[in-house]
Amino acid sequence: MLIFNLLPNKRILFADDYNVMKNPKPYIFSFFLFFFCLMQAQQIELSDYFHHEVEKKELSQHQKEQLLDSLLQQNRIKIDTLQLIKIYRSFVLDIGFSNLQKSIHYAEQIEKIASLSQKFAHEDVQKNHRNWMILLYKDQQFYQAIQVGETYLQRYPEKNKYLGIVYRQLGNTYSDLGDFQKAIANYDKSLYISKLFNNDKDLLRTYICKLETLVDLYDESNSKKILEIEAKLKELKETENLSYTNEFALSLNLGVFYDYRKEYETAISEYKKAYELSKKNNDTLDMAGSLLNLSSIHKNNGNIQESKAYIQEVSKLIDDDYELNAVMANNLADIYQLENNHQQALIQYQKAITQALKIETLDYQTLPNFEAIEFSPNKLDILGYLIDKANGWIAYHEAENNDTYLQYALETFTLADKLIDVIYVESREDLSKLFWRKKSATFYPKAVEVCYRLQQPEKAFFFMEKNKAMLLLENMTDATAKRLSKLPENVLIREQNLIKEIKTLESEIQATSNTKSAAITTLKNKVFNRKNEYSAFIDSLEINYPKYYTYKKNINIVALSDVQKQLQKDELILQYIVGKENGFVALITADNIQLQQLPQTEILHNRIETYKKAVSKPQVNTSDKKEYEKSAWQLYQQLIPFAKETTIENKKITIIPDGMLQYIPFEALLIDSKKYLIEKAQIQYNYSLSSAAQSQQNNTKISKNFIAIAPTTFKNEQFYTLETSSEELKKLANIFDANHFQHEKANKAQFTSAYGNYKIIHLSTHGGIDNTVPWMAFYDEKLTLDELYFTKNQADLVVLSACKTSDGELKKGEGVMSLARGFFNAGAKSVVSSLWDINEKASTEIIQEFYKNIVAGNTKSEALQKAKIAYLQNHKNTSEASPYYWSALTLTGDETPIKIPKNSYVYYILGGILLSGIIVFIRFRKKYKKRTEQTPKTYE
Repeated sequence: MLIFNLLPNKRILFADDYNVMKNPKPYIFSFFLFFFCLMQAQQIELSDYFHHEVEKKELSQHQKEQLLDSLLQQNRIKIDTLQLIKIYRSFVLDIGFSNLQKSIHYAEQIEKIASLSQKFAHEDVQKNHRNWMILLYKDQQFYQAIQVGETYLQRYPEKNKYLGIVYRQLGNTYSDLGDFQKAIANYDKSLYISKLFNNDKDLLRTYICKLETLVDLYDESNSKKILEIEAKLKELKETENLSYTNEFALSLNLGVFYDYRKEYETAISEYKKAYELSKKNNDTLDMAGSLLNLSSIHKNNGNIQESKAYIQEVSKLIDDDYELNAVMANNLADIYQLENNHQQALIQYQKAITQALKIETLDYQTLPNFEAIEFSPNKLDILGYLIDKANGWIAYHEAENNDTYLQYALETFTLADKLIDVIYVESREDLSKLFWRKKSATFYPKAVEVCYRLQQPEKAFFFMEKNKAMLLLENMTDATAKRLSKLPENVLIREQNLIKEIKTLESEIQATSNTKSAAITTLKNKVFNRKNEYSAFIDSLEINYPKYYTYKKNINIVALSDVQKQLQKDELILQYIVGKENGFVALITADNIQLQQLPQTEILHNRIETYKKAVSKPQVNTSDKKEYEKSAWQLYQQLIPFAKETTIENKKITIIPDGMLQYIPFEALLIDSKKYLIEKAQIQYNYSLSSAAQSQQNNTKISKNFIAIAPTTFKNEQFYTLETSSEELKKLANIFDANHFQHEKANKAQFTSAYGNYKIIHLSTHGGIDNTVPWMAFYDEKLTLDELYFTKNQADLVVLSACKTSDGELKKGEGVMSLARGFFNAGAKSVVSSLWDINEKASTEIIQEFYKNIVAGNTKSEALQKAKIAYLQNHKNTSEASPYYWSALTLTGDETPIKIPKNSYVYYILGGILLSGIIVFIRFRKKYKKRTEQTPKTYE
């Protein structure tokens, strides 16, 4: 289902720019003078002659163009460049949208003349530049429009009201490309300029454009922003008269917003208001758009006949408008689907796709060529139609039980996946990419479901991988690309500084409580400028360092066969995907892959919540213990439904969780009434197998072994003293001959300077989450997740002995945004982190034992397993044996051993003693030899 949400404002040409040139005042000349000039064969000024002929003969537009072309071929014609620019400007204004290619051609001619004559400062040239960008946008040449807009901003940096128009148009272009965060940033800049010049008219228009983008980007977190814009627009309406287009756009977008919120009465009221406005202005396309939304909302509420009636009205209004025909076909397909007329539904879904592509209708069993989709300006709409069509094939299969229909569904999902990759790559902002990751997460579980029904677990593996941590994989690939292409150090430092500035400014905005303050506006402007600078910087890298660009584009999804080649006989992988309705788990071994369905998502979520609640608190009574045991045993059976077929005892298990599963420890699941899973198997986690494979490419050699940073006490009095940290450091000194920093030496600067130079980094401190942003404390200040993104590190292991370092906001289709993930993003190969507020004493005990096992040569997963089992044995039959104390610490990432000499300082001492012994021995031998040489030899 697709709701019509086309903003009429974006279809308006030029607004304030188009003015007096509609009817240029004619120049009046004496015919005698003109004739005399001709007779004297003197040079004639082009503009004078052109206007004289136009006035005399009342030429058509086409004849004007022919006349100008003929005059430009004459040698005796004198050309005044500014006057020629004015003529071309009049052509653009007269032709407008009726022939976009012609209008764009003449706009480009003006730009060429301005470039040759260097007359960029002239008002007509500036106006043309703005109009040129809008014409390109209207012709759906989005990237060219952005390039022209960016050139304008560089050429005319002086602040004036027209600058706000350019920023708004850039926002419209980015919005249509699906890069919503860039769109919002440009709208905010436009709003700032309009406020600066008290330009309420443009302020109002930009608010409406921003409203549409926020509605397109809709989730619950945007509701507050949308309601604030609605309130501001009501204020502006009191002093500023709304044009029809603005008023229509406002009603239509508010209708969509309240539709999403399921406030249907308000939504219907707004849609009807939009319809009445368009009807009053006899705008058939806008009438059709309003009626389509009314049809959609009635269909969603089960009022099929009323929905059909609106569709009938729409069909009378639209003729060859491809976009509206596509929306109408898609809505009609939804109606057929509800009526169980699946074949007709698929025919209409196909029509929606072909109309959006502007190609001839194909047989509904045939998919369009990917190249046609890849270069279409309507990729966002087409993606929705493809997903709807794939779901239509699934519904057809359920009705007819024909597996061929499932195969069609799988092919359609595969095409949708390729398309979303293109849209994702075209988005430059991480927040926009996260939006498209969330969008893709709506269909990857359905694709896996199709694979499950078709018994194609190998194909299911691909979709499961695509559903996880793609942004992390992209960032890791980018880091590898920089290393392989050998980017100069100064380039890397510049990038790091730019990212640092952006993240720091964004953190300041988040920390500022008064969102209406002038300080917020200033900070947003700084962020906008830095992001533009960063985008230009990345563009320059891709041009100046082609190897870097080649490596960067090579974002690889690991093949199942490659994964299986790496697995030993005692290793297996459990990979999960959890959709809105159903979830699945794949069990992967060296020679096999099995796929099983999980319980319905709602039931599974409830059981996960019950288990999480039970496992993350101390067991203080029998009731707590029984609650935990029941949930841990039930969840084990549901999450690992392979026990009867495949033994997991004495295995190394890698778990790739999804959704809510990322918040729980599998170690504490009960495989029977008494045994924890950790007692039977080594366990490690990963964000995805593709990111794990990418991480293995980072082989930077690090000479230093270990560093521990433990503030113990804190400058900020809100943090209590960590009593066990000092004792912890003393014990670490017995394991590693290493650097240890405590109290005021354990500051943020110390961490930053040391980070990246050690194989193992141990951090023992406070951690937490503020407004969804994870942090950990040093002696002097906090380090946030955002700040980790501009650090670089190749540590084999980072141990975060702090609270909630695996916790964070769950981004659908991407994963939990935790500190642990931040360290991976920075380049660490593995991280030990915590799922909840850990017990300081218990975690210290486990980590000390873990390090002893690491030094003994154990793999990381084996080392942690042994440490937890030792803890359980040491606290057997006590309340401290409950999973709350030991299961919060988990290992994510690479599990290979770390080669570190045990007590290396002892080896230095022993080496010194040995060396001294050798020296003494050599000296003794020399003296002995000399003495024997001096003694006379005797013979028998």
